[in-house]
Amino acid sequence: MTFSGVGFFTWYWGAWLAAFLGPELYFVFTNPSGTLSDTVWDFEHLNTSRPFDFPMWTDVHWAVAAVVWLLFLWLSLHIPFGLLR
Repeated sequence: MTFSGVGFFTWYWGAWLAAFLGPELYFVFTNPSGTLSDTVWDFEHLNTSRPFDFPMWTDVHWAVAAVVWLLFLWLSLHIPFGLLR
C-alpha cells in the first residue's frame, strides 16, 4: 500500500524509530544502564563520570569529532544561505 509522499525512506525511518529509538527511550526511563550509549561506553572502558576526558581520546575519536563539527558548520551555513534563498 503506497500513498502519495510515502515511499521507501518513510518506511525505513519509521522502522528505524520503532526498532531502535523505542527500546532506547524505554531503557532511558526504566534502566539507564541498558542504553546503547552506556553499553558502548562500557565496552570502550570509558569513565562515564568524566565523558570529556580528552587524554582518553584516540586519533579516531578526534577524527569523528572533526567530521561532526565540519558537518555542523556546513549545515549551519547551507540551510539558511543555500535553501532559503
